[in-house]
Amino acid sequence: MARDALVDRLVAGQFGRLTVVSAPAGWGKTTVVLEWRRRSAGRTPFGWIALDEDDNDPTTFWAYVIEALGGMFPGRTSEAQRVAEQRGDVRERVIPSLVNGLAEAGDGVLILDDYHVVRSPLVAEQLTFFIDHLPARLHLAVVTRSEPVLPLARLRAQGELTELRAADLRFTPVETGALLNDILGLRLGGKHVVTLQERTEGWAVALHLAALSLRSRSDPAALIGGFSGEQEYLVQYLGSEVLARLQPALRTWLTETAILDRFCVPLCNAVTQRTDSAEMLHQAEQANLFVLALDDRHEWFRYHQLFAEMLRRELTAAVPGRRAELNRRASEWFAAHAAPQEAVRYALQAGDLDTVHLLAGRHWNHEYNAGRLATVDGWLTALGEGRVRADPWLSAARVMIWADEGRLDELDAWLELDSTVDGYPYAVLRALHRFKSGDLGRAGDELDRAQQLRTESGPFWPTIERCVRGTTAYWAGDLASARSSLASATGLALSYDNVAGFTYATGYLALIALDADDVSTARRSLDRVAAYLDPAADLAAHFVLALPLLALGRLLELDGDLERAEHALTRAVACARGGAGRLERVATVATLARLHHRKGDRQQASRLLAEAAALLRLSPDPGRAAAMAADEPSAPRVRATGGGELTAREVAVLRLLPTELSLREIADALYVSHNTAKTHSRVLYRKLGVSSRDEAVAAARSGGLL
Repeated sequence: MARDALVDRLVAGQFGRLTVVSAPAGWGKTTVVLEWRRRSAGRTPFGWIALDEDDNDPTTFWAYVIEALGGMFPGRTSEAQRVAEQRGDVRERVIPSLVNGLAEAGDGVLILDDYHVVRSPLVAEQLTFFIDHLPARLHLAVVTRSEPVLPLARLRAQGELTELRAADLRFTPVETGALLNDILGLRLGGKHVVTLQERTEGWAVALHLAALSLRSRSDPAALIGGFSGEQEYLVQYLGSEVLARLQPALRTWLTETAILDRFCVPLCNAVTQRTDSAEMLHQAEQANLFVLALDDRHEWFRYHQLFAEMLRRELTAAVPGRRAELNRRASEWFAAHAAPQEAVRYALQAGDLDTVHLLAGRHWNHEYNAGRLATVDGWLTALGEGRVRADPWLSAARVMIWADEGRLDELDAWLELDSTVDGYPYAVLRALHRFKSGDLGRAGDELDRAQQLRTESGPFWPTIERCVRGTTAYWAGDLASARSSLASATGLALSYDNVAGFTYATGYLALIALDADDVSTARRSLDRVAAYLDPAADLAAHFVLALPLLALGRLLELDGDLERAEHALTRAVACARGGAGRLERVATVATLARLHHRKGDRQQASRLLAEAAALLRLSPDPGRAAAMAADEPSAPRVRATGGGELTAREVAVLRLLPTELSLREIADALYVSHNTAKTHSRVLYRKLGVSSRDEAVAAARSGGLL
């Protein structure tokens, strides 16, 4: 039924930023928006996304948004899609790429239907950012049962918001008469029409159910007189009237397919184990039984939510336990058709954790690599800690997610309990965790174990191992070993298009060159990753950028370009805080602190140094990073005879070298670990251009350092 006045409001509001159609189930929200789309056909492209629970994962949500907009404006979303597939930060990279690609596009409307199922605060924040930066000719419409967490008050004040609420969607007596008599072919008198409108309060779904119930009744007054109570009971009452008049075969088919959030004929056949689903679907559409097409090809459908809920109650009452078996069949069908998210969801609804376990183990790596961390995390949470811990592969998924998010405290307890799990990947994960925790000694132990357990495998785990081996060696002061391992890691990363791993390892290679005063090599290393350092590049704010940005900042500072150096180092700190290891965070904040001090901002420098010191207190064996926060920015630097400045910690070690204290006793005297003291001494020898303790003392005395 065309509701011209409502559609006129939607068309007029199309020139603002946002339309919100908000009302409880059954008030005709989707129907009026469909009429808006039909009226605009041929003039304005519409994109339509029917949302479900899986779309709480930001990666999934924005993948659908990009796909829908790409269908509306072919070729204009390819860059955003590429960035999203590379796990670019949504707010900083994906949305700007999307907005830029659509900047010159024409008029268009994107519909987010059933937005109430999206409860993720992160998605709401990202969507708000998208609305604030919408191209002038693009309009967003949100169809929802509940108030969306969006800046409605601000948009309303700016004249950028159009709203339809339940009061607007309520059928008037005139519309009720037109629907029941003119559209649905009933011959009700005016009194009955008014009574129906009053009893249903113009609620569209109740009017529809009433019409279906009245078709075969010769006494409409008797049915209408039975309307009473809350709306939920009204729907149940009317629904039972409708179902009671259906053929048994169609009724059974409807109740069994109602467990599906969306369906097609092959899926229905698989779930019901019938071969006549096409005919059943045709009968349901002919009977106007709340079947909604989800695409223009009429391949995928869904039921109206209230009708589906009614059918599910009918199924549970008629055949207890039947829903679990139907959900298992749906899970099997989606698994066979490469849809793991839906396969897991139906397995969970079936209570079949064994299948969830199998599917999660088979697909988590792909979902993780696609950036759907929230999806994988949801699977693991549903399985429970016991099942995940008992499966080394799923436990590895938990470690990878928490490591990527920088949740080191949770990993401590998790890996401590899993310390008996053998295998090369697990040893690599333990080494990664120990490195990120700032424990170089134990990271080295785990790397030794990984080397013993190494087996033939693809490049994924060896790339991680070589990165950890190289970074551990770097912070321990063994630059030659670090350079070798990290160069190998870059080659492996390139072999399977691992841009993040390549950028991370190359950033360290630039730092190694700078530490050796080899500026030209550092520049060449950064040239290899320059495309990824651009704020508009794929990796955006990923923590792997912290290292090349740190190297870039140091290089710019050497060049005397302090403004650009500060910009690079500020980005490095932001990236490091997003999931880098503790020592990497120390390096970024301490380097930025020294730059702030150089520019006269002592307060900012002190704040950053305090952050670095706090991180070091959490790091059991930080190696050469310990000296970074131990140095006050204002402390004088001592120039070594062999080149390079000595830090305060290195000077402290130097002053104890002429004594009879052993290196372990020097470490105790300075309140650092033995490994840290060894690191300081190795770096000190390199800066003095010597290879032994005695030579270091002699060189320092001849240079006036002692």
